[in-house]
Amino acid sequence: MRDDPPAGVDVISFEVNVIGATLGPNGPDLLAGKGPIEIEVKRLEVETAFLSTANVPVNSGSFSSLSLIFANPELTFQNNTKPPVTIAGCAPGAVCQIKPTGTLTANVTLNPALTISANNPTGMQVDVNLAKLLSNSLVVDFSNGSITITQSQVQPGGELEDVDDVSGTVVKVDTAAKTFDLQTSQNTTLTGIKVDDNTKFEDCTGNPVNFANCVHVNDKVQVDLKLQPDGTKVAKKIEQQNEEANEEDLEGIITSVDTAANTIQMVAVENLSLLPGTILGSPVTVSVANNAKFQVKQKGLKVDPALVSSFNSINSLLVGQNVEVRRRGGDGSSSSSPIVTDRVRLRMSRFTAPVKSKTGTNTFTVDTSGIGLFHNAKPAAIDQITVDASQAEFEPKSVTVSSLQAGDSISLRGLLFGPAANATLVAGKVRKR
Repeated sequence: MRDDPPAGVDVISFEVNVIGATLGPNGPDLLAGKGPIEIEVKRLEVETAFLSTANVPVNSGSFSSLSLIFANPELTFQNNTKPPVTIAGCAPGAVCQIKPTGTLTANVTLNPALTISANNPTGMQVDVNLAKLLSNSLVVDFSNGSITITQSQVQPGGELEDVDDVSGTVVKVDTAAKTFDLQTSQNTTLTGIKVDDNTKFEDCTGNPVNFANCVHVNDKVQVDLKLQPDGTKVAKKIEQQNEEANEEDLEGIITSVDTAANTIQMVAVENLSLLPGTILGSPVTVSVANNAKFQVKQKGLKVDPALVSSFNSINSLLVGQNVEVRRRGGDGSSSSSPIVTDRVRLRMSRFTAPVKSKTGTNTFTVDTSGIGLFHNAKPAAIDQITVDASQAEFEPKSVTVSSLQAGDSISLRGLLFGPAANATLVAGKVRKR
């Protein structure tokens, strides 16, 4: 699934459960026996979620429609309407969380029809357009043309799709079969994730670096996956997140920084802690200890050492950064009960903005003055970000820096560094919208 951000409302987090995905006419439910799947729609600006057809019997005919049923939408946004108006009870400039109501079903025509056979493995990407999904009052309507379907075919590497940055806790390990089960922060359990000779291990302290020594029950990990035509999930990369047993981590998008008070406000997007799952999408307060460690998780990117070393204190934190904090106490519900952290890790930020200008063979700037989260940032606005795309994966593959034009809308994933006046994103992915 992917999405297109709406104008005037800066969506920070949008969570919804997919509880049904039925092919028609008279086809099976692709989620049968799997339970609800909770997705973070906002991440789908850049990432991919996927509906597999692996459980559909081959040679079962053609299907001309897909019926999707959603439940429990939760939206966190900054009100950046122009002219400024209060929307869904949220004042201009404020960050608010709501549980929108509306039509939670979508019936989509498949054109061409979906035909499943032994010689034609396939799956479906479901695009979610937030501009059509949300009304001016932020009522949800999944039936309003907000859903489109794209069929996926086998890629040159043999997989149907890649799904990156899946965070969770290992709940089962089978060393003989070289598989493990992962419970994600969205409380979905991914079973039977395979490890093969091509799987890479990051930050593993085991010797030798292999599956048996690097993956254990209760480990907190971030996994990059590839989905095979038969529905098998294979780990491309497994990154250890915990430095100690029973570590608790929470990842969020920074919405404000108070260097004087040593605190930040962020919206929680990943929860690998003992805090309830309802914290996802919630604004929380984090108190950064004076002796806190600051780390950069590079995810395979080669980052200028000067940038890495610049991420060293609360003064290097920016609105819009994704950070992972190690929880030492507190629930973050207020300034009197903040989440206390002694470690802050820079993670991948994701946002959409128009191209402003090309500045080099592999670099360009994006205009963030129209994104309230950046433009209203304190103590200084972030109205432009320089993007280093020298290591980026481009989507579509035909896109390059040279082909980009001023005004093109692009979605980015990368490591965001300050200062605000010279903000830089080392991009891992660039998707032209």
